[in-house]
Amino acid sequence: MTLILWKAPVVREAGEAELLLRPWYDSDDESAFEPSPDVTRFLKEIRAHYPDDHEGGADDLSPWSSWPIPDSDRIIDLSIRWSASDSVIETIEDLARTFGLVLYDPQGPDVHLPDDPIDTEPTPPPTLMDAIKFVPLAILLIALTYAAWLIPIGWIRWPAVIVAGFIASAGLFVLCLLLGGAFGLIKDED
Repeated sequence: MTLILWKAPVVREAGEAELLLRPWYDSDDESAFEPSPDVTRFLKEIRAHYPDDHEGGADDLSPWSSWPIPDSDRIIDLSIRWSASDSVIETIEDLARTFGLVLYDPQGPDVHLPDDPIDTEPTPPPTLMDAIKFVPLAILLIALTYAAWLIPIGWIRWPAVIVAGFIASAGLFVLCLLLGGAFGLIKDED
């Protein structure tokens, strides 16, 4: 996984970021990016959190898939292991916001800007109405399983019952989760 950060120019669309990065991809030409002490400060902070050299404490558990991270005051290319914890990404996002850097995720592709709103509103729990809306689907899945049971040919009936039964079980499981959430028996813990 790769994340790329810079201070300026600010781009708002992934396509714009790709065009801006093309010379850098092709020949390591950083001239499109303005030098900034914030880029250097970000690099210092991220290294303090997650060292990128053996002397600094980096080891096989390091989140970096390639290191050391190249020094630059214009652009930072972070190669992160897919197995890295979510806290690594959260730290990168927080530091990028703190230092006012553009964060580009080419995997998305997506551009994250320092002035983007932070999604802090929790997802509301399901209501009893959500569960009630799901009941007809659960009944339909159970009826489908019963219909499969009525197939007179055994070698067709049993695979059909197994598949329909599995789907009906999953539907009932989801219904139970919705009911548990609606009555407060299941809580979303961060």
